[in-house]
Amino acid sequence: MHDSVMEWVAAQVERFRLADADVLEVGSYDVNGTVRPLFTGRYLGVDLQPGPGVDLLVTDDLYDSPRFDVIVSTEMLEHDARPWVTLQDWHRALRPGGCVLITARGFEYGPHDYPADYWRFSEPSMRLLLKDAGFAHIETAPDPQASGVFASAWK
Repeated sequence: MHDSVMEWVAAQVERFRLADADVLEVGSYDVNGTVRPLFTGRYLGVDLQPGPGVDLLVTDDLYDSPRFDVIVSTEMLEHDARPWVTLQDWHRALRPGGCVLITARGFEYGPHDYPADYWRFSEPSMRLLLKDAGFAHIETAPDPQASGVFASAWK
């Protein structure tokens, strides 16, 4: 995980007072760092395969009803074959007033399969995907360390 990712998520947790929220981390397999220590509330890490940081494998019923205050996903969305569907699922899984915190790689970042690598994101593309999924109060920023985008949005 890039230092900038950890710093950005930590800043959002502090800014929006999210530390004790009920959190779902999507793409929680700890390859090179985790944001889990930034949160003190109920925390559920999900991924496609078991491993460090994974509490549960991804299942459709995770997204069937509002049960989380925060969904955090760092460096996962570029590996999702259909991120527009995933963002709609996340919107459903958030309680009213909940938020997503997303970091994703941009166009100049090389491929890195976990398990596949499909997409790259810009600030405009991320804003469009979040808006189309039903999110509001969307904020984006470029990753200052590597090609990528940071985004927060609210239900």
